Order: sequence, then structure tokens, then C-alpha cells
Amino acid sequence: MSFFVENLYTVILIPFWAALLILLGKLFAVISSKKVVNIITFLSTIYCLFFAIGAFTKTLVEKGFVYENVIPFLTVSKFNFTLGMYIDGVTTWFLLLAVIISLIVQIYSMAYMRDDLSYVRFFAYLNLFNFSMFGLILAPNMFQIYVFWELVGVTSYLLIGFWYKNRSVSDAAKRAFIINRIGDFAFLAGIVLSAYIILANLGNVSSITLPFVEMPSISAQIYGCTSDGIFILTCILLLFGSIAKSAQFPLHTWLIDAMKGPTPVSALIHSATMVAAGVFLLIRLYPLYSLSNIILNIISIIGIVTALICSYSALTQTDIKKILAYSTNAQLGLMFLAVGSCSATISLLHLTSHAFAKALLFLIAGTVILAMNSNQDIRFAGGLRRKLPVCAYTYLVGIISLSGLLFSGYTSKEMIFSSLIQQNHYIFAILFEVVAFMTVYYLFRLYFYTFEGELVSDYKEPKNHLVYTPILLAFFVVGLWFVFPKSANLLIILFNIVIFVLALITSYIAYRFRNNIKKVPLFYDLSYRAFFADDVNNFISNIYCCLVKILSYIEKYICEGLSYILSLCVRISAFIFSKFQTGNVQSYLSYSLLIMMFSFGGLLLVYSLVIYFSEVQ
Repeated sequence: MSFFVENLYTVILIPFWAALLILLGKLFAVISSKKVVNIITFLSTIYCLFFAIGAFTKTLVEKGFVYENVIPFLTVSKFNFTLGMYIDGVTTWFLLLAVIISLIVQIYSMAYMRDDLSYVRFFAYLNLFNFSMFGLILAPNMFQIYVFWELVGVTSYLLIGFWYKNRSVSDAAKRAFIINRIGDFAFLAGIVLSAYIILANLGNVSSITLPFVEMPSISAQIYGCTSDGIFILTCILLLFGSIAKSAQFPLHTWLIDAMKGPTPVSALIHSATMVAAGVFLLIRLYPLYSLSNIILNIISIIGIVTALICSYSALTQTDIKKILAYSTNAQLGLMFLAVGSCSATISLLHLTSHAFAKALLFLIAGTVILAMNSNQDIRFAGGLRRKLPVCAYTYLVGIISLSGLLFSGYTSKEMIFSSLIQQNHYIFAILFEVVAFMTVYYLFRLYFYTFEGELVSDYKEPKNHLVYTPILLAFFVVGLWFVFPKSANLLIILFNIVIFVLALITSYIAYRFRNNIKKVPLFYDLSYRAFFADDVNNFISNIYCCLVKILSYIEKYICEGLSYILSLCVRISAFIFSKFQTGNVQSYLSYSLLIMMFSFGGLLLVYSLVIYFSEVQ
């Protein structure tokens, strides 16, 4: 197994080479066959899978195994920046999770994107995204993680805006990119501030890249040589990177915009890759955050607020992908809550259970959308269980797990709830159950609208490849149930069952009597319009646009006007003085005498004024 560990860095390079080969092959018209592109992509990911399994087995067999291998990358004065890999249990777990889901999404995409004219470009982007994500996961220090953090942002922008010729898709990709840059700027400021604290107070040049192998000792040093205010500021700046990448309040709106991309992209981004990167960073920096209860409470509050807002927003949505997107926001919020109030391990387990379930749901959503002739509105769906029974029952596996009744989702959610009770976080525990109730409601509401009732009129038979691929994810959703630890607290189990049954009954009643239910305008608008978050963003952007217009007018009519007036004065002066250049000595003498007379007269006038005002005083 040491071979896989020592050469694990190749899982970063192989997807990059695959993307480069596909792009160059397309550019020079060497590779145009979809089968060749599929083979290159599949072999690249299979290679990464073998190495991820080998490295994971090594960390599984040897408890507490840690391996670091870095090489010099950049030297500035006395500062050395390195690239490489840092391998521990968290690294191999995340890597294996990302590779498995990426492979299944790629298999699904081969059928889903088959008729797209930019098929080759899509798979080149997928490989570039894998390159960025794997480089982030294996990063040995904060310098490398920030480099690949930005690459993940760029490649996700390319995937979200894949159909860039559509104006709404292009705008959505831009919004997602800009909102992430807000968090990234704060994240970079936090990294620089942390490095400055280490250098200024301890003179430790070797640790300015904040290597993870030294994170416990570095965290203690930063905490020891800073005031409470500076320490909290540093942590909050670093935390903003996770907030933006994992779409937490108040930077959560970009994840809904990401729905404009192809459905396989949504499945990839919403499961174990981009949005999971924020939680991954939380776990990496947990030794730092855990030194302050204030920071842990901030993380918990941000998480539960996001979960409540997004769960409530999902209750009335009619777009199938938006419902699942708000669900992702909410579950990521629960992961933040787990980090802040429980432990990093519990958060990691919930991330894993959610990743497989959410990827499954998005892939089925893609199949349903194609079956409804690209219609995403659940109000115009229905009866698909009779036409797509495999999708219906596989979808049930996913939502039952995500609801916390059975399978892997039950174990991770039960661990969060039990831990909250044990640590006396009763308010968080109550709000957690409120989120759990809403989760069951909107997921089964989506199921009833889509798979029950009358058959949709414009049904289109999807390819078998799309129908059966999500079953692979269902095996993981069920299989992890037997791997994850379980609670023996019968009271908590019964309480969760009661919550599930009540939410399920409420959802079914709301579905059956949907035409007779009166909407309360305020509560409905808060949910359907997601607490007017987009309106607030539009208001801020409109203010920004107005300010830009005002500044552009100032530049055009004042700054450029002054420049034009000055240049005009110079031209007029040049024209006047050019007339003096006659070539006659007599003229030059006359001009000289006139200038001398005017100068002498001016001096006399100034002198007379000075004498006059001095006598008056």
C-alpha cells in the first residue's frame, strides 16, 4: 500500500493530462470521436479510483497514519512556498468519496450529454474540475489549498456556464463566480494575516504557508501571541472562505444559480466536490477554530440559520432542481452545525451520507426532466412511477436516507441529534428537528408531485443508461448504513420516527388538497422568494450600477472635459504664439518691448496695491 501513498500525487496530474489531451485533440481535429473522449475520461478516473482505494486502505489499516511529501515551488527572498501532498484519514476519505461520485456522474453524463454539440468540451471541463478538486484535497498547506481553491472556482464557473450562449445561464455563472470571490478575498486576507502573525511574533519562516502537519502547534502559537479580538478576526476571515464555497448564509444564493448548468454538473457540485470543499476546510482548520468557543458558536449559528432559511425556502418551490438545491444548502448548514457543536468526525459522516444521496437525487432529477421534455416544473409532472418505476424506488431510497429515517442518512443525522442533546445544546437540537421535519415535507412533496397522480401528457422515454446509473449510488446509500456507527437510544429513535411520520402525513395531505389550500401571502412569499435574498442582491447590484454610472459620467463629462479644455487652451496658446513667429527682427524687438512694458506695469500695480493696503491697516 505504500506504493499508492507515495505516488498518490499522480491523481492530480492524470485528470489534467486527460483534459489537455482532449482539448488539444479537439483543437487539432485529432480527437473527435465521443468514444475516444469517454475512454480517456473513464481510464483517468479509474486510475484515480485505484490509487484512492489503495491510500484509503493504508490509513484504515494504520491508525493515525500521516504522510507528507512536498517540493519547492516558489522562492521569494527568504520565503519558500511548496507544493505536494498531505495524506491522513480525512484526505483519503474525501478523495475516495470525490472519485467515486465523479466516476458515476461521468458515466451518467456519457448518455445525458450525448446529443450536445459541445460534448468534447464538457468532458474536458469535467477532467479539469477533477484536477482542481483532487489538488485541493491533497494540499499539504494553506498556500496550495488556496491555489486549487481558486481553480475549483474557475472550473465550476466553466461548468455552470457551460451553455453560455443562453443569457440566463451566463448571468447565473457570473453571479456564482462573483459571490465566491467575495469569500475568497476574505479567505486570502485570513491566510496572509495568519502568516504575518507567525512571522512577526515568532519569526518562524518555515511555517508561513501554514502546513497542516503542524496545524495543532501553529494554531496554539497564533492563539497564544494574539489578543482575543485579533484571533477572532483571523478565524472569521478564514471562515468566510468556507461560508462562500459551501453556500452558507449570507452567501448562499449562488448555489441556486448553479442550477442553470447541466444536471450532471449539479450532481457533481452539490454532492462531494465544490460545496464539500468548504466543510473540508472547516475540518482542516478545526484545531484553530476549536480554541475559541465564540468561533465554534458562530459556525453553529451560521449553519443552523442557513438550514432553517433554505429548508423553509424549499417548501413552496416548483422547480425540481431548485428544491434539491435548497436541500443542499440546508444539509451543508447541518454540517456546519455539526462542526461547531458536535465534532469534525460527525460532520464528515453526514457529508458522506449526504453526498451519495444528493448525487442520486440529482441524477434521477435529470432523468425526470428529460422524460418531461426538459420541463422542470413539478406542477406539470406526475404519474412517472408507472413509467419509471426504477427511478421512483431509487428516489425513495435517496429521500428516506436524506430524511434521516433509514440508511446512511439515519446514522449521521441521529449522531448529530444525540451529540447536541449530550452537550446540552437543546436550542440547536430543537431547531435541528424543525429542519428535519421540513426536509421530509419538501422531499416527499417533490416525490408525490413527480411520481404519483396522473401521467404527464408529454412523456418522453429516457435512455436505459440514465435510468439505471443512479442504482450504483443507491448501493452506497444503503451499504454505508451497515458501516456507520448506530445509536442504541430507543427514545431518540422513536422521536425521529414520529417526526418523520408527521412530516410525511403533512406532505401527503398538502399534496392531495393542493388546489384547496389557501396561501398566506407573507409566509408564502417568504418561502417562494427565499426571504427576498435575490431582491436584496438585485437592490445592492442596482445601487452598484447607479454608482458606476455616476462615476462614468464624472469621468466622461468632468475629467475628460477638463482634459479637453486644457488641451484646447494649449492649442489656442500655440496658435496665438505661432503668429508671433514672423522671422522679422523688428517684430521680435516690438514684442520684447511690449512684454517688458506690461511686466513693468504689472509690477508697479502690485507694488501700489501693497503700499495702499499696508497704509489702510
